[in-house]
Amino acid sequence: MSSPQIAIQARLWGLEQLHTTYPSIFDKAWSCGYVGVESRISLLDDMDKLQTYLSSTPLKLAGLHANLKQFDPQANGSIDIDALLDNMNKLGAEFLLVSFGKQKEYDRWFELAGTMAQTCAKRNVVFCYHNHAWEFEHAPFFDDLTGVYGVPLAADLAWIWRAGRDPAQFLDRYAPYIRYIHVKDATSDGNWKELGRGEVELPNALRRAAALNLPWWTVEQDDTDQDPSVSAGISRTYLRDHFGL
Repeated sequence: MSSPQIAIQARLWGLEQLHTTYPSIFDKAWSCGYVGVESRISLLDDMDKLQTYLSSTPLKLAGLHANLKQFDPQANGSIDIDALLDNMNKLGAEFLLVSFGKQKEYDRWFELAGTMAQTCAKRNVVFCYHNHAWEFEHAPFFDDLTGVYGVPLAADLAWIWRAGRDPAQFLDRYAPYIRYIHVKDATSDGNWKELGRGEVELPNALRRAAALNLPWWTVEQDDTDQDPSVSAGISRTYLRDHFGL
């Protein structure tokens, strides 16, 4: 059983600050013990500067996050998937995570996701659907997305929990399709927390995740009421102390 590399979603330090100060934010992630970062896709707007930065640090760009609508011309999407994959290959970014909001129908979106998953696979990038809680309101959502359209999953443990489901059971059910996870904690009063300080049953879920031999576990905390680096450090210590990672 291989050990995953540990990354962090850089939004913890603030989405607005990220694009102007990402070198210092990424340096902080490294100093907290993370070997990778995940960010919004718009980070690639300044490709030359980003490439220069990444070439000077051992920190890796594990993945990028986008909205599926950004790739759909019918929804005024403007991202060229081929150009994006060129840039991701140059940067060594392995995972493209997408989400989309509630729709009246899903078949068209599932079809687009399935096509993009195939396109990405040909370019050595893993396309994954990142869940929130609303998808669980539609019973066949994940069965159709994975079984019919063959779309891999990026399982967000806290959003699964917020939907009233057991994250460990979700990992078991969709194990053949899960390629990436967000390790995340939360409380029933609506707050995001550092790992081990919320109410999500992380130990059992992460034991199941370990059996999947995923290359990355990415810590995500949407916001914090203290210094982001302190929160990042607490979560990193949790994984080190409880799982030896």
